[in-house]
Formats: sequence, structure tokens, C-alpha cells
Amino acid sequence: MLNTKKFLRIVIGVALSVLIGAGLMIFVYSLPTGRVVQNIQAGLQIYEREGNYPAWGSGEHSKLDNFTDAIMLLEVTHPIAAPVQAAMLNPRYGLPQDEKPVDALIKVMHGDTSDLTEINYPRYWHGYLVILKPMLMMAKVNHVRMLLAYTDFILFVVALLMFYKTFGNPHALAFAAAVMTINLVSVSMSFQFSSIYVVTLTALIIMLKKNRRLMDDELYPYFFAAIGIIVAFTDFLTYPVFSVGLPLIVFYLLNKDTSLKVMGGLLISWGVGYAGMWSGKWIAAYVLTGQNVLADGLHQIMVHARVVSDHADAGWQISFLSAIQRNIATLGHGPIRIFLFVGIIALLYVLISRRHLITRRIVLPYLFPAALPFVWYVMASGHSHIHAFFTYRGLAVTVFALACLAIELWQKKKPTQSACKNLRSC
Repeated sequence: MLNTKKFLRIVIGVALSVLIGAGLMIFVYSLPTGRVVQNIQAGLQIYEREGNYPAWGSGEHSKLDNFTDAIMLLEVTHPIAAPVQAAMLNPRYGLPQDEKPVDALIKVMHGDTSDLTEINYPRYWHGYLVILKPMLMMAKVNHVRMLLAYTDFILFVVALLMFYKTFGNPHALAFAAAVMTINLVSVSMSFQFSSIYVVTLTALIIMLKKNRRLMDDELYPYFFAAIGIIVAFTDFLTYPVFSVGLPLIVFYLLNKDTSLKVMGGLLISWGVGYAGMWSGKWIAAYVLTGQNVLADGLHQIMVHARVVSDHADAGWQISFLSAIQRNIATLGHGPIRIFLFVGIIALLYVLISRRHLITRRIVLPYLFPAALPFVWYVMASGHSHIHAFFTYRGLAVTVFALACLAIELWQKKKPTQSACKNLRSC
């Protein structure tokens, strides 16, 4: 499905997306901040009460990332003199060593910037501002937070109903298990966690509704590239594998006659869109401001991948295995371990009882996306180890893939005696 011609079109599309993204950011940084500041001040009590890393329940998976949300609000309220430069360098106020952004936000909202410094944060697009700033111009920050929660839950209900209508009860329950894995309550209470969730569920709904057209017109490579582009534009670096893993599984469920080669092509399309758009910000920032944002971005990638020793210098003992262990431990903390235990027992029972039906053709299309979170944890072990309280959400892909594999094996009819004569496994 992905050939050289389509690949080149995707590359051109990424280049155009970088131009569009830069234009959108310049536009949003040109908007006035007066009303935004008032609406954050009016709802500031939620951050004064919660602090940087509040948790509504037990375990790290119930932790909210007000640390990053405060950075987003500091970005959206920062005084702007030169919109083009600000759109590319993304300045904000912060405490020394960039500690406790919620505390910095509270000081800024109270008009006290005496001991704060201006910090640039250019390695991400901060495309969430295109949505967040206009919303904060119209509503208080606590109301925007509630509207985001409503949006997240509505998307879940719509997607769940479409799964039920398209595939039936078992796959709808598998999808619900995947959403339970990411802890929708925490996601819906955090601006940073919601970006990938909203993009991914919107993509799934489109696929479930328009699969025939996407297939007949051979649009899927462009569709997956668009997902990668939008995620890179709006997200920091939370659980991006969620945005490609779930669509890959749904693609296979909708098109069972597809091949691993086609699925691999879609993964490449997403990767070109994601990596191209992300690095495009560094190039755009350099062209428009003259500052070497590329060096900062590349250094941060090496930090996340443990190519440089920043984590060791800070006292972190990190390995590929420790990153995987921490993410699995975060997923399995608290009451959810009961559901995971039941799910593992059910999966083992299906695999054992239907072992004669297992073939590479059945298993590999599910194991391929199921392995993606672990590949990500190995590639970005530094980031995944330290930030396991949100990167663990990538494991929802594994949960969904294995659940769908178990469903297919369970629903598959055993070969008849006549057919068994031609099968060694019978």
C-alpha cells in the first residue's frame, strides 16, 4: 500500500504541515492574553489546592500531571512582544532549575514575577495552544478542564458504540479494557494526557465510519501520516505509541485480508509524519529566529535514549529492562491488577485450549502492534523510566492486541475432520 510515490507525497505533506503549523502558531501567539489571564486567575484555586502532581486515587496511574499543565498555562499567558519569535521559541516564566511550574503559575497569576526567569521551550510545537488559548479566552480554566473531560468521555462512548455495531460485544469489551488501561479519569483531568487520546479516538471513529473509502481510494498511508503529524504538533512526549498501535489493530480488524507488509507500511507512514513534523519545528525555529533549536532537540533525544549520561549524572540508574519493568509495574498497581490477573488467565486458557488453531497468519498481525510499546520503552528508556506514570499508557496497545487475538482464537471454528487430513496440527 505504501510505495515510493506515496512516500514522497507524505514527505511533501509533512513539509506543508510544517508551514501550516508555523502559521497557526504565529496566529495564536498574536491573539491577546488579557482575557486568558483573567480566566486562569478565576479558576486558579484548583492548582493552588492540587499542586504539581496530585493523585485522585492509589498508584501512579491515578497521578495527574499538573506540572506540565502549568507549563501549558504559563505558555498561553506569557506576554508577547514579537509573535513570530515567540511562536518558535515558546517563552514562559519559571522558577530556577524550572522546578514546580504550578508554583510559578500561581506567582505569575498573582502578578509576582520578581524571582522568576524567562525560559524558552522550543523543542515541541505546543500546538495545543491553537485549541487551548481560544477556549481560555471564552471560559475559566476549571470550566475548560470540565469541557475537556466531557469531550473525552463522549469520544469513548461514541467509539465504544461503533465498536459494538461493527464487531460486536467481545471487541467492544476489548476496546473498553484498553481505555480502562490508560485510566480515562486521569486522562480527562489533564490537558497533557488528553491530546493523544483525543487524536487517537477521533482517528478510530473515522476509520470505523470510513474504512471502505480509505481502502478503496488507498488513503490509509496518508491517514496514518496525518495522525503522526497531528500528534507531533499537539503533544509533548506522553504515550505516542498509543496513537499508532490502536489504529493498526483496528485497521487489521476491518481488513483481515491485509498483510504484515501493509501494516508495516502504515507504521512507517505514521513515523514519517511524526518524526518529520517534530523535527520540522526545529528547522522552522532556526529559519525564523536564527537560534540553534536543532541542537537542543537532538540532545534531548539522546537524553531520552540514554546516549548521553545526563540521567546517570542526576542519580538515575536506568536500563532498558528497568524502563519496561517500571511501566508494567505502574500499569499493574492497585485494584487494576485484579482485572489484569483475570485477563491473563483468560488469555492463557484460550491459547492452551485453542493451541491447535494457532498459526503465524493469525498471531503475527496482533503481536506486531502488541510489541510496539516495548520497542518504544527500549528506544526511549530514559524518558520511559522517569515518566512511567504516563508512558505506561502505551501498554493499552498490548492489552487491546492480545484481547483481540484471544477473541479471534475463541470465535474461530475448529477444522472439520475432512479438513484435518490436510493439516498436521489436527
